[in-house]
Amino acid sequence: MGYPSQPQDPYGQQPPQPYGYSGPQPTHGYGYQPPTSPAPQPPRRNTGLIILLAVGIPLLLLGGCAAVGLALFDSSKDRVVTEADSPVARMPSKQPEENQPPATEPAQQQPQEQPKQESSTATVGGSITLQGSDPGLQVSVTVNQLVNPANPAQDFMKPKTGSKIVAVQVTLANVGRAVYSDAPTNGALLIDGEGQQYRSSFHDVREGQSLSGMVTINTGDSRKGMIVFEVPEGAKLAKLQFALNSGFADQKGEWTLS
Repeated sequence: MGYPSQPQDPYGQQPPQPYGYSGPQPTHGYGYQPPTSPAPQPPRRNTGLIILLAVGIPLLLLGGCAAVGLALFDSSKDRVVTEADSPVARMPSKQPEENQPPATEPAQQQPQEQPKQESSTATVGGSITLQGSDPGLQVSVTVNQLVNPANPAQDFMKPKTGSKIVAVQVTLANVGRAVYSDAPTNGALLIDGEGQQYRSSFHDVREGQSLSGMVTINTGDSRKGMIVFEVPEGAKLAKLQFALNSGFADQKGEWTLS
């Protein structure tokens, strides 16, 4: 019984094998082959990470600089506003004297009431300068005569039964700066001895031209005419009252007729 031939090393010797081993034997010398190892992997490139760092770091730096700048700007603005709004404390240069009386507040001025213009009086033949609602309106009024009774200019314009017609002749002269434009008969009232008053009528008389309708008198000009009234036959005429602005002016003029 023989053993299979065994490979020999370069020196012609074979290494001892365990008893009963029948597998192939490694060869040495020129036939030796070392165990093979896996091929090395190529190095992994971190290109994405490099790009992210290259872009992200500058952005972070810029954001940090901007935040710092805004913080500095806000702090400087607050400081300026605080300095401008802070009150400056001033110490009094002189202490008030103990015996000095306390200062009193000035009394409030009460609005002065405009004095009301009282009525002016005159007799037949006298003149009164009346003030109108306009400060520049002034008219001198003269009562020239009283016609009692007066005759109607037309027979069909006779007064009613128990009444008579009387007329007062007046002259109006504009002595102010404003133009006088008014219906003078509207501002005339005839007052009897019992205090009853009568407004003018639309009658015309033969004794003179009636001063009826609208009248316009420039500064320095004048008008003359009759203001006609219809009164009871037994009435005793006492006064004529006249005012500018159709009787609405504050100043009234009164002429005694008897």
